Amino acid sequence: MEVTIQKWITEINEANAAFQKEFAGLTSEQRNTRPSKGGWSINEIIVHVITVNESYWPIFDLVAKGKYVHSMMGNFAFFRNLFGKMILKSVQPDEPKKQKTLPIWQPKLADDAVDTLALLSAHCQQMIQRLVSIEGQVKRNVTIASPANDLIVYDIQTALDIIVAHMNRHRQQATRTAKAIMVSA
Repeated sequence: MEVTIQKWITEINEANAAFQKEFAGLTSEQRNTRPSKGGWSINEIIVHVITVNESYWPIFDLVAKGKYVHSMMGNFAFFRNLFGKMILKSVQPDEPKKQKTLPIWQPKLADDAVDTLALLSAHCQQMIQRLVSIEGQVKRNVTIASPANDLIVYDIQTALDIIVAHMNRHRQQATRTAKAIMVSA
């Protein structure tokens, strides 16, 4: 069976549509409200998703130009499969264990008035454009490293599965946040 990027394009569009449907009716103030001390607001969750996804863009851009070189770890299928499966499992929406976010992926909101849902929509379209630019490499399932650590390697198809699962996991987190702020209001 030939792999096409359409699967991931559809999943990214569906994840974006779910965010839009669930949170467009909330006010900016509601989307900026944290459910608890240390918890993230809906807007922070959305910014985090965008930040994580965009951290892959320099890698995708190099892959598109044929100039990406992974670390030596990428030469070993064992490590690619191990890391890929481990990370993919950890970002599944139904995985109950909460993960500590690395500093490079912490959400940074400069302006409470920013329409993060519009940013997410634009971001998803840019992500899709990047997928189109690397379609051949996705079909060949080239190896890439995590944006957070060059020694953590996995196949690009697994990376795309991680991106989509991560978006859906955080949409569920945002849904729980919305329920929590509505109860406390």
